[in-house]
Amino acid sequence: MTSLTLRQHSVKTPPANRSTRVRSSPHRPIAAAVLLGVSLLAAIAPPARAQRPDDGTHRTPRSTIFAIVGTILGGVAGYAYTKAAKGGGAAIVAGAAAGGGIFGYFIGREYDVTYRTRYHGLPPLHPPSISVDLEGEPTSLDAGDSTIAVAGSDGVELFSEQDGLRAEARRAGGLRGIGTVAIAPRSRWLALGSPAGLYLYPPRVGPGTLVREGDVGATAATSERVFFGVGDRVEIAPFGADTTRAWPGTTLGATVRALVVDSARALLLASTDRELVALRVAGDSLERVGGVTLDGVGRRLAATHDTVAVALGEHGVALYDTSNPASPRPLATWTTALFAYDVAFTGSRLYVAAGPEGVYVLDVGDGTLRTLGLARGLGFASALATDGRYTYILDRRSNALRRIQSAF
Repeated sequence: MTSLTLRQHSVKTPPANRSTRVRSSPHRPIAAAVLLGVSLLAAIAPPARAQRPDDGTHRTPRSTIFAIVGTILGGVAGYAYTKAAKGGGAAIVAGAAAGGGIFGYFIGREYDVTYRTRYHGLPPLHPPSISVDLEGEPTSLDAGDSTIAVAGSDGVELFSEQDGLRAEARRAGGLRGIGTVAIAPRSRWLALGSPAGLYLYPPRVGPGTLVREGDVGATAATSERVFFGVGDRVEIAPFGADTTRAWPGTTLGATVRALVVDSARALLLASTDRELVALRVAGDSLERVGGVTLDGVGRRLAATHDTVAVALGEHGVALYDTSNPASPRPLATWTTALFAYDVAFTGSRLYVAAGPEGVYVLDVGDGTLRTLGLARGLGFASALATDGRYTYILDRRSNALRRIQSAF
């Protein structure tokens, strides 16, 4: 009996190694979920590249950082859920981690897109500037003879460059939808283009006159005449005209977007939806001299000597040699900006208004387009004008007119 009792007791005795049984760590499901989430992200995300801001240091893409953080947080949340629900296990944790990582990746990618919009690895430029607030919604500006005209929804505001952009007068207060403005050198007549037509305003005071009906989208002026684009035509009219009619000109076959006068060579340069065209005054009309096909819509023009720059919107900026106006020759293209709104020459520099990015400064001394830097502090740069000494920027972000030294 004693022997049997001992055997029964030995059967009921727990195994000697029960106290040393290996238990799974509570953190292993999270670690496995993180690894799974990272693997899934590696499958959907492009290879991460370090981005270089303007100070030259490396920046880890936020899509990578947010993906890792999202994976970890998702895994922790999934693990907490399984503990509370007392079921589900690693599958729920892994799914939550992967979902958190994917969500974090897409949030981080939006930050990276914003970052790339603002930084291109370029030297930052900080030109000193002064500014004045504008009324209404400004759309266009021109500068000449120490006067700056800003056109917009509330007519035209005139400023003098003396005493730091001193307000001089307001004109055309009742005219709506002004899209383009030109100041006549010396005579200071104002030419305003709108969807209703072309209006001419005498210097300083006096009512304006409608001299051409139609959608006028481009203007340029000499001291005695105004050139304007109405639809696909470029026409010419004298300042002081007091009748409304169609004026002499020529048809270009596509909507006229911008005009600039090359006074040194007695040329008028026009850009359309598809072409850069050189024109010349012939009597009281215009004749075509030559042209070249553009890679995009020629939104704005700038000319210096034998060189013309064209702002092409999303296609950047194109540079042309017009020493032979009968056959303009492409020189260079520049596509760093996301969108080129306007261009202006100041000596061997070319300023590019790039909307929310600010103003790019390019060197064009050797016929190429080399980026010198980016001035982001000038706001949403939508239009430019220069009188040589100063360059003026229309800042739509702060609804202001800014002025900088052209040779800062």
